[in-house]
Parts: sequence; structure tokens; C-alpha cells
Amino acid sequence: MVEKIKIFGVALDALPSIERVNLKQAYLHHVRNRSFVEEGCKDPYDFVKRVTEQVALSNNIKWLGKISVPSWLTPKPQKSDSTRLTIENLDKFLENDGCWHYALMIADYISKKIYPGMPVMIGVDHSLTGGSIMALTRKHANLNVVVLDAHFDVMNTERGYEAECQMNYYECGNFLDRLLEKKIISPENLWVLGVQDEIHREVKERRDLGRKLDRSLASIKKWMEEGVHVVFKHEVQSGHFKLDLKGPTYLSIDMDVGSMSAIYSARFMNSFGLNTVEFLQLLQKISRCIRTSRHPLVGLDVMEFDVHFFEAIKEKNIDDRTEEIVKEIFRLFIVENRCKCAS
Repeated sequence: MVEKIKIFGVALDALPSIERVNLKQAYLHHVRNRSFVEEGCKDPYDFVKRVTEQVALSNNIKWLGKISVPSWLTPKPQKSDSTRLTIENLDKFLENDGCWHYALMIADYISKKIYPGMPVMIGVDHSLTGGSIMALTRKHANLNVVVLDAHFDVMNTERGYEAECQMNYYECGNFLDRLLEKKIISPENLWVLGVQDEIHREVKERRDLGRKLDRSLASIKKWMEEGVHVVFKHEVQSGHFKLDLKGPTYLSIDMDVGSMSAIYSARFMNSFGLNTVEFLQLLQKISRCIRTSRHPLVGLDVMEFDVHFFEAIKEKNIDDRTEEIVKEIFRLFIVENRCKCAS
């Protein structure tokens, strides 16, 4: 029997970058001046629920709503949040391990409110995936974690490089490092697909030239040597890679794996990712591998959306395929894959 699929949203967006703060302040400026009527989505959960209404979802699916997040930490804050919305305050939230506390909250939520159902999380900050993984590793000793991402999130923060000291707080750029260090997931059970080729070239060139790797590249190299399966963009494009899944699978999809190509609504748009055909083919291959493994898909998340761009994309007729890809994710991993696991 397949347990009920339970979908929930978490709109935590605590990135302390000047670009992010300016984007939110610009949004608040428009709201204050009533330059437009707010008709769009407040967060990714709203968007995903809306675009999947036409997907033939079964009665075995329940939309649970959203985990509460203070409005100043969300993509679209309230007008009263303007003075609080600063890089300094966001830095303080991270330095107090705010993302880690939210991950722990999500782990507890899944254990108490969702399990034995299958959790599906829709959100922004990728570090929250750690909460889902923590909850499911307690139930599945041999959990595979498959991550689609243009980045291998085991990096130190940029401020860590400049200050020549390691920042210890947990955030979207290093959440996999924390999970690996704490042995929450095993290196050999982690697959990261679609990592930008620039990282591959830099590691290889520095190694070939005998140059010292910076902390982030050293961390990437370390975990690859420990057994993490990192499949770079060119390898994904060729299709010449294997997913040897020997247990249940958790799938995490960071939308920036298709940034600047298939996707124009990801929170990080600093690399050219997979095009639409490549993105869809990758999803289909993962779906086949899960089914042929004869082990179930036990959890899913879709993260790192930027809701500010949804309406702009539509208005400017930009060739963004976010909606098409989200529908395919739901078809493959919530409708088709789960049904076949049940049969």
C-alpha cells in the first residue's frame, strides 16, 4: 500500500545578499506606492499548487499548507518589515544558526505530521532539505539522496574566504557538508547531478598545475574522494552516468540546475544550466532508475524558486519553462512513479 503523499510549503528566504535585499525593498516600494495590485503568488507553494491543478493527481494526495515563517524572512515581506530587512539582520539570523533550527523543525514536522506518508516540500532555501533528509534517515537506514543542483553545496561562505576563517553556521551553500560531517547521510549514498562544469575545470586545472585549492574546492574534492557521486553538467548532458540505487530514494530538485536556459525564475542565476530537453530527460532517467531499483521514492522537494520573476516572465514573454518542468516533476514522481511502486 502506498501511503498518502503530503505536500507542504516553507517560504524561508534568508539569503543575506545586497541583490536579494534590494529586490525585496523594490517590491515593498511598489506595494507602498500601489504601483500594482498584488495578484501573483506569495511564495513557491502557491505557484506549484496553481500550476499542478490540471495534472491528474490522485485522491492519495493532501495539500497541508505552509509552515509558518516570519514575514521579513519570506520572499515577499510585509510593508512593516522594511526597516528590519537588512543584510545585518539576515547575517545575524544565519550566525544564530537560524536555517539549522528551521531544518530541525521540518524534521520534527515530518516525523509527527507526515510519516508514514511521503513528504513533498516546496520552498526557497535549499538548506531546508536537510530537515527532510534527517527525518527520513531515521526511518530508512540505507537512504539514497539524489540532488539536482548547479552547485555542490559543501562550500564555505565567501566571507569565510576573505577572513581566512571558517564560518560554522548552516546555510544553503554548505548544508550537504553539515549532513555529511554529522554522518546523517553517507557519501556513497549521495548523488549530485548537474553541477556546473566550471567547478569541474577549476578542480582539474588546479590539481594538474599543482596549485593549492581554496577551501570550497578542497571541500568538493574531499567529498568526491570520500565517495559522493558528483555528475557534472557535461556528463548529465551526455547521459553517460549511472544511478545505482540500493535503497529508498529522496529526491531534491534545486531549480537552478536549469538556470539561464530552461529556468528564469531560480533564486541563483549565476550559471548556465540544463536546457529544457536536458532537464526533462534527466527527470525521466531518474524516474526510470528509481522504478528499476525496486525501492520506493520516499520523499521529494522542489526548492530555490524566485517568485518575483513569475509575473515578469509572463509579461515579457520570456521563454521560461518552470511551469512545464514543475508539471513533469509532479507527473513523474507523484503520479506515475508512486503508482508504479504501488503496483
